[in-house]
Amino acid sequence: MNFTEEFYEGLANLFYAVSMADKNMTVEEKKSIVKRVEKNWSNSNKSGSEQVYETLRSLIKDKSSSEEAYENFKNYYLTHQEEFSKDVIHDLLVAAHEISNSTAGKNKSELIILAKLYKLFKLA
Repeated sequence: MNFTEEFYEGLANLFYAVSMADKNMTVEEKKSIVKRVEKNWSNSNKSGSEQVYETLRSLIKDKSSSEEAYENFKNYYLTHQEEFSKDVIHDLLVAAHEISNSTAGKNKSELIILAKLYKLFKLA
């Protein structure tokens, strides 16, 4: 499926929200984001993955909060649900778990954001 630039911005907001849930993005979390983007959302011309990285850099530069980023993703998801097949949702959940597990397992803040994500996808 071909995704829009806005879709990739939404991904970046979600990944940022998960990694910054505890107000700290570690090197391991960054590596996990890159791994997942390259595995699941990198198209042949790399524009999608570059959009994710550009958005992440902007969120980091602006010192956005995890809550703001999550709300950005949530708003995108709610207005573009047709872009989120079961496979895409599965890949997003796998990525979110991998990011939150990348540094010493999940902490309380990360568990809360994962629970919100499951609720948003109506899986909880």
